[in-house]
Amino acid sequence: EKTAQAKLYDRFERYDFAAAPGFNQKLADVYDTEDVTRYGIGERMERAKAQYYNDHVEPLDYDEYKAYMVVNAPKPVCPYQDMWDLKGVDKESADTDKFAKVKTIDIAQLLDAGSTDVLTLSAINRFLDAAKSAYDDRYFAVAVVNSRCSGPEPMFLPALDSPDDCSEILKAAMRLRIELRNLNRAKPVVFFANGVVDASTLGILLSTPDIITSEMFCVSVSPTNKSAQAFPLTALYDWAHLASGQSKVAEGTAEYILCHPELVLRSAEWMALELGTGFVSHRKFASGMEQVLLAASCPPPHTRDALRKACAIESVYAGPSKISVWEQEIHRYFAPLAGGEKSLAELVSELQQLDMPWSGKYLAFVKAPRANAVAEARVAGMRVVRGLEYSQALALELLASIAWSKGTREPSKLFGNDKAPKLADILMETTGSVDANSGALQSEVPGECPFAKMYRKNPDR
Repeated sequence: EKTAQAKLYDRFERYDFAAAPGFNQKLADVYDTEDVTRYGIGERMERAKAQYYNDHVEPLDYDEYKAYMVVNAPKPVCPYQDMWDLKGVDKESADTDKFAKVKTIDIAQLLDAGSTDVLTLSAINRFLDAAKSAYDDRYFAVAVVNSRCSGPEPMFLPALDSPDDCSEILKAAMRLRIELRNLNRAKPVVFFANGVVDASTLGILLSTPDIITSEMFCVSVSPTNKSAQAFPLTALYDWAHLASGQSKVAEGTAEYILCHPELVLRSAEWMALELGTGFVSHRKFASGMEQVLLAASCPPPHTRDALRKACAIESVYAGPSKISVWEQEIHRYFAPLAGGEKSLAELVSELQQLDMPWSGKYLAFVKAPRANAVAEARVAGMRVVRGLEYSQALALELLASIAWSKGTREPSKLFGNDKAPKLADILMETTGSVDANSGALQSEVPGECPFAKMYRKNPDR
């Protein structure tokens, strides 16, 4: 029979603070510290919960609670048990509904019935509507999840649909990217990417700097990938500026990745490329998500800072990157390609003469005409985009992607338009069911200064 004190502490530990009215107001004090460690934040969170419970539920003394827990803590069988202790092992899924201050956009609920493996035009429009509704002042942050991420290869963000005329779906995807980017200026938008992201929808994922992944995350942008061949120019600006600003990514890395015939980017590579905010183990992903969402319930202007500190606490090492071991080769062979000192044909010739196992394997795309065309277009596109501001780059990417979908392959025809129309004008040219009066279409996407990379990593600056 448990004592009254033990029953009190059981009730305290089972209490749902995420749904407790007004508890989120205390979160700013919890995360207002330089001690961003699991122990430091954990103790502050526990104190805040005890104070709230004592003030609003029933009397509870925090110091007595801690003393009781120390005395009654179960003794480990082994002093190193904490290294493999399964405490906190993930549940089936995160309960996102109880975080009323966070707008949750569930990709699984946006997909068409019977078309769950593709992102159709109607699904993108539903995604866009959900993003617009997130501007409501009752939401402090936005979380993009996929509740159907399960199985050995869970799909987080499926491929774009490929109708005979891809113009409208490409424009819709661009509208969504713009809306998510603008939304991220108003409040933090975080993607919980616990699964596969298709190459064609990578630009949607990169609309925010706050991306949390697990070991289930991966994306293949290889020129031999079928989806990458259909939509090869997605997120061209992001790739072109991968090594810009204060980034530690080596110049030429984007060219190395986008021309590699076999490389699959997983969380280790994603974090090494500085594209992710954090990595959470799949077995603890749902519980980690709930901790981040609780922090995202912190009122403005502290929301973004609290969210990122919570993410830092929940994150663990993603592992070594497969790209890092090739830094010398990237610097020697691919940096000149990025700088315009050599062409892709010259790189191919150089690698063929090198006659090394890795170089021969790397050049597999040359034997496939379509894959070779993808690599040529990407290299040429990144060179052009590096000289453009963000809005111009998106306009060029959209026009080139539409032209590619209609059969144009020559880089000079894809990127040779010196007088490309404004992005807003391109997006207004629609015959679909998209609302042409959308605010995102009426104004140009704000341009980025030379510190754009820095801004994307920290929008508060």
